[in-house]
Amino acid sequence: MDPMTLLHEAERFSEDIKLVFVKEYQKILEKYELSSKQSIIVSLVKQRGNPTMGDIAVAIDATPSAASQFIKKLEANKYVKREINVNNRRETFVILAEKGKSLFSELELADKKIFEKYFLKLPTKDIVEYHRILKALHTIVTSSS
Repeated sequence: MDPMTLLHEAERFSEDIKLVFVKEYQKILEKYELSSKQSIIVSLVKQRGNPTMGDIAVAIDATPSAASQFIKKLEANKYVKREINVNNRRETFVILAEKGKSLFSELELADKKIFEKYFLKLPTKDIVEYHRILKALHTIVTSSS
């Protein structure tokens, strides 16, 4: 098969797999009643470890005012909280609050379940190769955007 055909087939496999995984996570996400944009913001806070309001605005491609409105709603629902940077009082960090921490605890348990149920059925050499390929693709994608 030519590379393009292989990629199209791989994409179909990936989409089928994502649908199964989404079902695993859907119950958790529905429980927490987050919109997709809110979910992205909470994930950003978790991944980036206390980003600034400006970082979030850039990441979600929104104005600082719009980002602030999203954060305000998440803060009211106890997913995140704001902290003023003690070294630069004009800068505000966004950190996970209790409900945000709880969400990620549940998602981490779901990850573990998925890894055990599906990924760990693969031989170790395939897991290593999967990691290598995703890392290489990640480098390509993040360096070109």
